[in-house]
Amino acid sequence: MRVLITGGAGFLGSHLCDRFLAEGHEVIAIDNLLTGKTQNINHLAGHDRFRYIKQDVTEYLYIDGQLDAILHFASPASPDDYLQYPIQTLKVGALGTHKTLGLAREKGARYLLASTSEVYGDPLVHPQPESYWGNVNPIGPRGVYDEAKRFAEAMTMAYHRYHGLDTRIVRIFNSVLADEMIFLFNDEECHIEAAQEYASRIEQRDLWRPLHIQVPTFDPQTLAVELRPASAFIKHAAPGKDAYLVRTRYGRQIKVTGDHSLFKRDERGQPVATPVRQLVPGDYIAIPAHLPVIERDVSHINIGQSIIQRCQRREDLWEHALVSPALSDVVAQHKQRIVAVLMQSGRFDGSRNRRNTVGCAYRNYLHKGILPLAIVAELQQQVGFEWPAGGHIRPYGGGGGIAIPNHIAVSDDLLWLLGLFLAEGTGYTRSGTHGIQLCSDERFVLRAKRLLQQIFKVNPGYRPASSMRGPVVYANSRLLGNIFTIIFGVTGPSDERRVPAWVFQLPLSRLKHFLEGYRQGDGPHTNSHEERELAFNTSSERLATDLTYVLLRFGIVASLGQYETTAKQRYGERRLPLWRVTLCELDNYDILTWDHAVQQRLNARRTGDLVWVLITSIEPTEVTAYVYDFAVPGSENFVAGNGVFAHNTYGPRMRINDGRVVPNFLTQALRRQPLTVYGDGSQTRSFAYVSDLVEGIYRLLLSDEVEPVNLGNPNEFTILQFAHLVNQMTENPAGITFKPLPVDDPKIRQPDITRARRLLGWEPTVPLEAGIRYTLPYFRERLGLSLRSPV
Repeated sequence: MRVLITGGAGFLGSHLCDRFLAEGHEVIAIDNLLTGKTQNINHLAGHDRFRYIKQDVTEYLYIDGQLDAILHFASPASPDDYLQYPIQTLKVGALGTHKTLGLAREKGARYLLASTSEVYGDPLVHPQPESYWGNVNPIGPRGVYDEAKRFAEAMTMAYHRYHGLDTRIVRIFNSVLADEMIFLFNDEECHIEAAQEYASRIEQRDLWRPLHIQVPTFDPQTLAVELRPASAFIKHAAPGKDAYLVRTRYGRQIKVTGDHSLFKRDERGQPVATPVRQLVPGDYIAIPAHLPVIERDVSHINIGQSIIQRCQRREDLWEHALVSPALSDVVAQHKQRIVAVLMQSGRFDGSRNRRNTVGCAYRNYLHKGILPLAIVAELQQQVGFEWPAGGHIRPYGGGGGIAIPNHIAVSDDLLWLLGLFLAEGTGYTRSGTHGIQLCSDERFVLRAKRLLQQIFKVNPGYRPASSMRGPVVYANSRLLGNIFTIIFGVTGPSDERRVPAWVFQLPLSRLKHFLEGYRQGDGPHTNSHEERELAFNTSSERLATDLTYVLLRFGIVASLGQYETTAKQRYGERRLPLWRVTLCELDNYDILTWDHAVQQRLNARRTGDLVWVLITSIEPTEVTAYVYDFAVPGSENFVAGNGVFAHNTYGPRMRINDGRVVPNFLTQALRRQPLTVYGDGSQTRSFAYVSDLVEGIYRLLLSDEVEPVNLGNPNEFTILQFAHLVNQMTENPAGITFKPLPVDDPKIRQPDITRARRLLGWEPTVPLEAGIRYTLPYFRERLGLSLRSPV
């Protein structure tokens, strides 16, 4: 369609421009900038399907060419605006509506009028259905807006009845702004996980705790890939019933809804956000040529501290103890606290003389210089605790066991060992014995044996190769198994293996040793200069995705393929999935030199930091209940799937000095000022997030419904409740101040959305708290406040 949107530089108008462009339509935006802002549409400058015209729609209006739809959203919308511009408000509602209706009639275009809940005035019916005629004061200060919209509705219906014009009317209630793998940094910690997994964890957090999300994104102007802060991580109900799996060359794929856009290469070689339902096999879409990260080196691991941090249940900390001669002084100094912990632990409830038993345990700690980690954790919390140099961690109880140094240096040798274990190591439990083992080529197994002795001070066993299997190194130690599995994160079920996040963030000069260890432990890898190929194999799909991201850190674009293999000795004829990550056409296959430079000749076009890959297939797939997006101001794209750029069209654009309750409260709270509540705050409002409204408007335009339709959130809040919520979420200590209620301020406002549900299949999906959280970063930025200020 070719669509005209009046008020296109305003809050809702600019979001509608984004939506129609994302759907593949051509958009003409008109705005005289009385209350609209060009910054709302600056990101669309240069878009080949977007055109902006600065014009007052109450004047003569001419648009060349065909128009398929006109959306009339031009109007001051807040009390501050229409009280400052009363004549302009009346004119745009009357003359502006008349001019745009006439243009729609001339072009044969469908017409959608943006009306308002204010047509109900101070309602006597609650909630307000579309059939309610309202209770409006035509000569009050708010009448200029209320009556302008009522006249606009009457004029629209007159054109429909008299001229047969195809019209729509949406009555908008108050607005707040705003399962695939995703890649992000949260508080500078790397996450590569399914969107719903990340969402389920952050949904458990306090709403006002900052997220500090950064994602890799390309700059729309320079096409350079960089990390940028995301203003929101958005969860919303899937907008439609269609979803697609897009497969490309290099094995990149992504699952998205039909409404979601990927970046297609246009005739100028530039990325254009294009809805998936408009893509076809043979199109080229963008993937990153490299991946920026927040680097964090790790020089040492404190084993005891790591166990405490990762322990889910405090009672499990009794399984391990810290041992050091220096602990005797600590035990003597904190006798009362240690005895109190023992008495409260419940470990001696069955003792006939509980106090004597506790006393024996205390004297044992004193003479042997030992403390269970459960007590260390309590001392840390109560008085602080300094970990002694040279301390060891061993099992607590059962006669002890292998003791491992508490402080482990994360050397290049250890990184190599961890990479080898990720490829070929495993934990085991046999006849009550726990430990780790590794089977690989003899030279690698022997090196691993030496490093286990040197680093962890254990005495591993060794079994030479036999006709049935290769050589094996093993160590019987539950503690060592926990260290490799829980702390280092490099063992576990083979189909669930991952590159640990802390490893992913290492400097390249250190990461290369981990990757080399994985390559040497990989078994059936290929490394042939003649074949100009290097391949990594794994039975874990997520590990294969991790490896493609690791390689992107070196600027290497790998191909990812899925195969089947058999292991007859173990599984008979059962076929097993295998993912292969293949690197081709490198100038250097020595991983230990890649941190200096490595060049790759791709059989694909490249523009800036974007590589264009051919879509090989687009298949329908099952849609999930919820879908996820990041809002990235200035870029509106992020990396998802196993390395595909996805587009996002969400973002807050409401003016700070808008005058309505949402921007007023957020601005005051962020400035640590009292929130201004008019009257006693008992008047009610409903709030709907902008993405919900845009979806409803789009559905209404495409529907056959002529009569007005309410769009809004049926959940009602008092102004006072809203004020308390904003203060709580922003940790604003300034409280609330009360002022007299303005003339004709409506006491209640709540939409009846029965018709929207029935006719459009629409209802809001974003709760108020989430909408506020998504909006706050935008207001912080506009106010010049740090993004690390409390949310």
